[in-house]
Amino acid sequence: MRASGSRTGRGHSLRSRTVILVAGSLLACAAPPAVSVAASRAGAAPTLTVGSQTLTRCGVSPLHYCGKLSVPLDHSVPSGPHISIAYRWYPASAPPKGKAVGTAVPVEGGPGYPSSGSVEGGYSVMYGPLLKRWNLLAVDNRGTGRSMPLSCAALQAFSGQTASEAFQQVAGGCAATLNHRWRYPDHSWVHASDMFTSAPAAEDLAAVLEALQLGKVDLYGDSYGSFFAQAFASRFPKLLRSVILDSTYQTSGLDPWYRSSAAAMPGNFDVVCARSPACAAAAPGSSWARIAVLAERLRASPVSGTVPGPSGKLEGVTMNVVGLVDLLNDAAGDPQIYRGLDAAVRALLGSGAAAPLLRLYAQRLIEDEAYFGVPARAYSAELYLAVSCLDYPQLFNMSAGSSLRADELAAAESALAPATFSPFSVVEWLSQDQNTEAYSACLDWPAPTAAQPPTSGKLPLLGSSLPVLVLGGELDTWTPPGDIGKVLAQLGGHARFVGVANATHVVGEGEDVCTSQLIQGFIADPAAIDSLDASCASAAPPIHAVGVYPYRLGEEPPIEPSDGSSAAPTSLQLAAAAVTTAGDAVARHAASELRADDGLEGGTVTANQAGTLLTLKRDQLIPGVSVSGTVRLAPASIPAYGQTALVTLTTSAAGLKPGSFTASWTTAGPGVAQVLGTVGGESVSGSMPAP
Repeated sequence: MRASGSRTGRGHSLRSRTVILVAGSLLACAAPPAVSVAASRAGAAPTLTVGSQTLTRCGVSPLHYCGKLSVPLDHSVPSGPHISIAYRWYPASAPPKGKAVGTAVPVEGGPGYPSSGSVEGGYSVMYGPLLKRWNLLAVDNRGTGRSMPLSCAALQAFSGQTASEAFQQVAGGCAATLNHRWRYPDHSWVHASDMFTSAPAAEDLAAVLEALQLGKVDLYGDSYGSFFAQAFASRFPKLLRSVILDSTYQTSGLDPWYRSSAAAMPGNFDVVCARSPACAAAAPGSSWARIAVLAERLRASPVSGTVPGPSGKLEGVTMNVVGLVDLLNDAAGDPQIYRGLDAAVRALLGSGAAAPLLRLYAQRLIEDEAYFGVPARAYSAELYLAVSCLDYPQLFNMSAGSSLRADELAAAESALAPATFSPFSVVEWLSQDQNTEAYSACLDWPAPTAAQPPTSGKLPLLGSSLPVLVLGGELDTWTPPGDIGKVLAQLGGHARFVGVANATHVVGEGEDVCTSQLIQGFIADPAAIDSLDASCASAAPPIHAVGVYPYRLGEEPPIEPSDGSSAAPTSLQLAAAAVTTAGDAVARHAASELRADDGLEGGTVTANQAGTLLTLKRDQLIPGVSVSGTVRLAPASIPAYGQTALVTLTTSAAGLKPGSFTASWTTAGPGVAQVLGTVGGESVSGSMPAP
């Protein structure tokens, strides 16, 4: 399955996302007291004792302490080799009467990402004011971050097609090396390729909680972290006060084909375009039908071109039909793909303009598929496979040899209905990035000898009294809402599902103001889960999907002129072109966070360090139409509306008088941009769909 944190797989979550600050106060809280905080922010002590552990101060803004706990590599053999589990402790900033109300424990996804890497700007925003009264504990699961990160150079720096024999062999070789790294007291080798799954990681977390003497904690997991949270809760329910599962999936009976992901895609792409005024006006009908035509086009002939790449500089990019499979899968966690794909498809199919599609395809390497070439402490590709190969169901028997596994995989492919992943063939679908779904990546992973299943399999997993808030995004195809009924049936507990409209994979981590408030309110009073006001989740605004990517100014839909306006049609189109070019720069920066970026058809866009000021210099979204000026971004007055964009722009185009415009819109919420300016001295004013 997938990862989370920078994001891969059914457990994954990428970290290059714009975080929305949360304002507001919490409901009155009533929970058992936790740990006394011995140090204030001013002159905080260099060490802190929590339970039986002495922690060392490792940061002051925010104040936090670091610790490590030695645990058995194999918990069934306590006398065997040990590894260190690293964690960070953030004491409550304003605990009532010197004692925190409780402790929040977030777990990151992937698998492969460390929880400690997502605290600042992620979990800290999500918990918000709650952290005045609650401690926060971030424990890096074994094999991630600073908890003995699994780092096999050949896998961590892999380059090339992952649905390949080369990748399978590298993965298997790295795992084999693990099995000759540690020895038991009798000098026999530990079969360590079995020792980095969810079950031993759950025992590690329990050991940390008990060493810190925290009592019951509030556990949150997103993506794979939610899978892990289920495994932990089923084993150690007495250590939990509440559980939040964000973008979750089954721990048993999971479909190894993940057919529900493919089944959810057509409706999602159709609804995104239909809800966007610009896209709906430009392209009535089925977005998915257009994607199917593109699949046939790419199957016959891949497209190539030179576009701004992940670095912002121009580079050659080629995309084939498997690339489209990857792009569609990545949309599960990337609203920028939902935003731009339909218009990019129409640009290619209509006028042969491939640049918008190729840039979007290359952009995924920043936002969605940055798995290789990063330090193992940031994301461990080996840990991702260690969990995926043994905790998730495979299309072959993992106890069999490699050649038999390959035969079983081929037989499974042959037996599957050819139209299962339509408009893609089974072979095309299985050729996707193996960090999204590990269909073939585990063919050479060593047969397990001591691996434990994530849960006992006894259902329901949880007792009826444990409050469990389950969250999910409407547009998430990695953990689609259509599967939540199966999850709840297995889960048990006192569970409630809240779906967030127009949202993608992982709705917590400060991604959404509404969700953060839901999480804070639930933790403040888990017993009131049934009366928790979740009305804001259904009111989340739709994505501003692109209307068109014009190849010439005449294809740009004009702004709607103000009453009494006598501006020429070309002036109205030029005004719209200025706004859509600036909107493209905003969306591109939200995805890439680049300080310097080339325009799609020429020019440049630069950003200040905070990303609040974008400067366009002859930026061309439409060939031959240059736009210069500034875009200032600030939080919208209504947090759910994202950011307010205030732009001051000039335009130039061959055969037209220069234009000068100001405009404003919000990046979410009401989808209208107000435009005012002149073209060659002629007044222009009106409105258009927000870009």
